Amino acid sequence: MPVFVISYQVADEGVAEVSAAVEKAFAAVDARRPEGIRYAYFRRAGGTEFVALLEIPEGAENPLPGIAEARALQETVARWVVGPVPAPEPFEVLGAYGVFG
Repeated sequence: MPVFVISYQVADEGVAEVSAAVEKAFAAVDARRPEGIRYAYFRRAGGTEFVALLEIPEGAENPLPGIAEARALQETVARWVVGPVPAPEPFEVLGAYGVFG
């Protein structure tokens, strides 16, 4: 299964807004419970760097664009990101324990 990583930094003033948008997006994802995906979001402790991990089953479509709060998160990130708007990058899982299948 492909794993996508999104990493970016935001302006100091945007950390709270991006964090709130992440919470709303995850509440919506939890309510929808899309089949087969694994999704995690992190913020460097005390910092402005965010990292998201998304695993999508082979051949499946990403369900996040169909969730309004996930789209709102992308819009919030675009407003506060330092540098270019981040894009998901595919990664190969070389080893994992209890995280990705």
